[in-house]
Amino acid sequence: MDKEFQADGIFPLTSEAAVALLKKIQDGDKSALAILYDKTSPLLFGLVLRTLGNRALAEEALLDVYTHIWRHAASYDPRLLPLEWMTAIARARAVAKMHWSKQDRKKRELSARGPDSPMTVAPEQQKIARDAMGSLAPTQREIIDWIYYSGLSCGEIAAQIGKPIGAIRTHARFGLSKLSDALRPLFEDGEDTTGGSR
Repeated sequence: MDKEFQADGIFPLTSEAAVALLKKIQDGDKSALAILYDKTSPLLFGLVLRTLGNRALAEEALLDVYTHIWRHAASYDPRLLPLEWMTAIARARAVAKMHWSKQDRKKRELSARGPDSPMTVAPEQQKIARDAMGSLAPTQREIIDWIYYSGLSCGEIAAQIGKPIGAIRTHARFGLSKLSDALRPLFEDGEDTTGGSR
């Protein structure tokens, strides 16, 4: 194995070496992934741990990061430094893990309340919102979910899911426009639809 790829920590991982490792990972080289992990996981683990504040969740998020890199190394954008790309993935995975952890906690709390507990204070408005989200094309819904729950920029989302940034922006724009039309009844504040004055 080339000297620059040794995983003993003596030789720092340059951007060029990281790009070469990503190319090897695209070809299914597991040893390249192991080296990339050895060289970068301390930094990325620190990032996800700071975001999540929970070691067990951070370990799960870190596993998600390298699983994503293994499966989507071909989506690496050479305009970014490899560490920038990996950091964007780590940040997105940590935020997603935080969101799903909160969702699981809410589900457990609702389940503990029992079936007779009120589930919502505004069922009609929630139905309108659910129907609006359901009316979106799957890709539009995925992008809107990423924007809402992760707080990532379109460029960071593109790096995370391996789609062109232009496509992310287009899906977001059309999706938000469609949502705006569908949710308009929630913001019309009871306007009189009969044509008469109030």
